[in-house]
Amino acid sequence: MLLVHSAGGGSGFAVAQAVPDLVERIVAVEPVGAPTDPQTVAEMGGDAPFMGVYGDYVDERGQAGRKEATQTTADLAEETNPASTLLSLPDEGISGNTHLMMQDDNNGEIANRIITWIGD
Repeated sequence: MLLVHSAGGGSGFAVAQAVPDLVERIVAVEPVGAPTDPQTVAEMGGDAPFMGVYGDYVDERGQAGRKEATQTTADLAEETNPASTLLSLPDEGISGNTHLMMQDDNNGEIANRIITWIGD
């Protein structure tokens, strides 16, 4: 399983593309560099499911483009693995999360969502 966060996205996605046979799942928490090219996504982990995770304050932080790219990655990955998704925390009723959601008060709830998805 590959888990990336923020600026680790670019190098993580490159690893997934370089050694897709070693990648069973990809979780990208507010990543930089989410690929939007269908060929790149297809090469990234093969048919491994992809989950993007985004918290609040996306527009206020000027991150709308990154979230859109992550949604595109999830949509493209979903073509080969229907488990692929974008977990938008506000859309799930989970609010108040920053870019460092693993340090936020409700980090356990977010971790449980990710762990449940990994187990599916």
